[in-house]
Order: sequence, then structure tokens, then C-alpha cells
Amino acid sequence: MVKITLELLRKRSEHNDSILDTLEEIALHQYMIRKIELIGDVCRNLQILLLQNNKIRRIENLSTLKKLKYLNLAINRVAKLENLASLESLEKLDLTANYIHNYLDFATLGHLSRLTELYVVGNPLTTYPYWREYLITVLPHLEKLDGHEITRTDRILASSIYNEHLAEITATSFREYDTPHWDEDSDNSDYEDRDANIKVKRAAEETASAEYRNRNILPEERHRPPRTVDPSTGLVRQYNELGFTFQFEEDASKREICCKIMVPIHMQTNLLEIDVDPFSILLISKESKKQMQIAWPYEIFADSVVCRRITSTGALKIYVRVVDPSVLQEGIWASSSKQPTNQTPVVIASNKDVRKLEPVVHTQDVSDSDIEGSIPSDLPELEGV
Repeated sequence: MVKITLELLRKRSEHNDSILDTLEEIALHQYMIRKIELIGDVCRNLQILLLQNNKIRRIENLSTLKKLKYLNLAINRVAKLENLASLESLEKLDLTANYIHNYLDFATLGHLSRLTELYVVGNPLTTYPYWREYLITVLPHLEKLDGHEITRTDRILASSIYNEHLAEITATSFREYDTPHWDEDSDNSDYEDRDANIKVKRAAEETASAEYRNRNILPEERHRPPRTVDPSTGLVRQYNELGFTFQFEEDASKREICCKIMVPIHMQTNLLEIDVDPFSILLISKESKKQMQIAWPYEIFADSVVCRRITSTGALKIYVRVVDPSVLQEGIWASSSKQPTNQTPVVIASNKDVRKLEPVVHTQDVSDSDIEGSIPSDLPELEGV
């Protein structure tokens, strides 16, 4: 364990002739520091404070640093965002790889007009629904979040989602994370920390290795998300928690049918899990865990699926070949509602009886500049998925 002392601060400020009251930048990373202290008393002109890769549990004793522009607390043990509201000059805050669950606390930083860059990747808060929309909305001056630029469209969409789900957001139950309370004076403390760090690195390596292996296994070996089927009728149960509109397009000449799902243009493709079987489409948001299940109007071949994301509109197009091409008709027909109903005739999943799904609303051909080109790298052709 290392404590922040005057000796340490002077040693780390040799570039400023070890003068602390005029010091503007100091790096105290990788010192096994457990507590922030003394800095706010003797370095009041500090503009850059680097405290990453330590063992800090609380953000404290920084309220006097009125000129601080950049604070780096990445890879520590911070479990709660607190005591930063007085840092009126703060422009960049890095909290990467900490233990923060409650993202509602970030509202306390909303008045910091100079805060334009924030990093929270690697915190448990990113596992809760609507965290990104919340941060973008309550931090109106933010320009970058986790390195990604926040566009005007991002902010409009985030505000819309925030207002729509505000009651759900404020009612979120956040789990409190208790970091281990090792004896600070014990020699075993640092040993346990090194052991924990090794475990974290191994877990990261295993996760990366598992993702790599999953890309190379055969489609039939992949875990398939379960389908929801009404046991009384054997029909695929349709539902739309994601709220995306969709339509089907038939092309008799190509013996194929296309399901066009209007995914918001701001949503990243890698945040969607897509699964297609001969009777239905299942779309899952990895971020919110919400799902959308649609029945195919005809039985299809699940071993020849092609997915394309249209960059100009955000639409997701899923192309498949039908088992019986004679049932196809040229044209477009669509669902007028975001919520499919079980009253709509769908394919019976228990056998191969094929029924025509009657169009809810007939629409004319829409020219939406579908520049399909080649399949984007983040959504390759899905064969047998």
C-alpha cells in the first residue's frame, strides 16, 4: 500500500521543480494508492490528475480543485459516483473499468458545462437498460461517450427514449457492489489484489477466446435462442417488445421473400442478435434484452439466409428462399402496427402446413435509397442461423 504524501507529490512533480502550489499536472498511476488525500490541499492549481490503475474505492477530497480539466480514475475500485459536482472546469472524466452500478448519480454532473468527454466502459452500469440514453440526456454538454461522438441525431433519439421510459429508469433497482475489505496494513492485501488481477485478465482472455471459437463453429453447434410457441394451437407466438415496424417483400422471380425491419439508424448492428429458423425470426437487443419475434408467411430454407443493414436508413433486411415458390406474389405488404398479434394467421410450427399471412396494410413500393452493395463487415451473411 502507498499513501499520498508530500514526499511522493514532490517526487512526481520534478518537471515543475517539485513546486506543488503551481503544479498543473501530476501522474500517480500504478502506485497501489487506496485513498485520495492531500492533493486537494497542496495542489490547488492542478489541471490534469492521473490516478488510473490504483486501488481507490472512493472519489473524495477533490472539491478544491476548481481548475481541474482531466481526471483519470480508470481501473480502480470506485463503486459510486460522488463528490465531483464542484469541479467546475472538468472537461474529461475517465472511469473505465470500475464498479459503478447506479448511473442515476451522473445527473449530479449535468451542470458542468465544460464536461464534454466521459468514459464508463467496463462498469456494471452498462448492463442496465437505457444507461446510454440517460447519460446523453442528463449530460447535455457531452460530445463523446466511451470514445464515440454523440451526434445531434443521437441526442434527439436518446431524449425521446429517456422521456418514454423515465418511470422505468427512475425505478431501476441497482445492485450495490461491495469491494473486498482487506486489511490495509496486511501484507496479504497486495497479494490478494495481484491474484484478483490475474483472475480478471484470465477471464478477459477466456471471453475473447470463446467469442473467437463461436465464430468458427458450425451453425448447428451454436446455441439457439428458444422460440415461444402457443402450446394450444402450435402457432408461433408473435410479439414486439422492441417496437420496430416491419414489412415483407416478395420476389417471385428470385423465389425469395425479404423481411425489412426498421431498426433505428443510431443502433449499432453488433448490439443485435438475429436468429432465423424455417418458421420465424427472432431479434434480441443485447443491450436492453428486449425481443421481437415474427412468423414467416411461408416456410423458408434456414440454410440460405442473407442479412443486410442499410446504412442510409438503418433498416435491416433479411433475405430467404421459400420452400414452395408457387405461393409467392410480387409486391410489398406490411404490418401497420408495431405490435404483431396472435390473431394474425402464421405458420404452424408443429408441422409443415404453410398458410398465407394476410397483409394488414398494402403499401406501394417505397424508394428509400436502399444502397445495399456488399454485406457490411459487422453483419456478415448468416448461413443456417
